Amino acid sequence: MSAQSHVTPTTAEPRCALVNARYLIVGPADPGFLSRLVEPVAKLGEVPTRVHASRESGDGAQLSVDLRLGGVSARTAELVENALRRIVGVHQVIAVVERPA
Repeated sequence: MSAQSHVTPTTAEPRCALVNARYLIVGPADPGFLSRLVEPVAKLGEVPTRVHASRESGDGAQLSVDLRLGGVSARTAELVENALRRIVGVHQVIAVVERPA
């Protein structure tokens, strides 16, 4: 007898339910910050379609990151957003999730 449980979803998410997600993140210009942002995406088995980072602020102390995912489930987009908000050092996360046209 297996200790694992098997849960069958009651409704399968249709292919058209895939979304594009864009996250604008602001945090410290710290050497490990960028890798901490990409980690939750990788743990969910996704590869970003874009990661662009630039040092902002007059003294370059802040990093602004544009991280994008394409063709992911709405649930994955939500999980990534929640994970980004919990990362140490994150000052702000703006998430935009839209269905492809």
